Amino acid sequence: MHSTQLEPNELSAVKLIFDDIAAQEWFDKSEEARSSFARYLIDTYSISQIEPARFRKIVECSARMHYSRAR
Repeated sequence: MHSTQLEPNELSAVKLIFDDIAAQEWFDKSEEARSSFARYLIDTYSISQIEPARFRKIVECSARMHYSRAR
């Protein structure tokens, strides 16, 4: 099992991504969606050693699929 313990600089980077994506007009504003997305980001970040810009693109694509508001 992978550790979800993040260093302060890693947590700050993940929070910046969370804040940016969660603020998008298309993102579901419910507390359930925000909490689920936050868990997803931490879990995904902790298991992948990926370049930050690429990580951002991957999680945004996933967020659009799973956390978009219904139209």
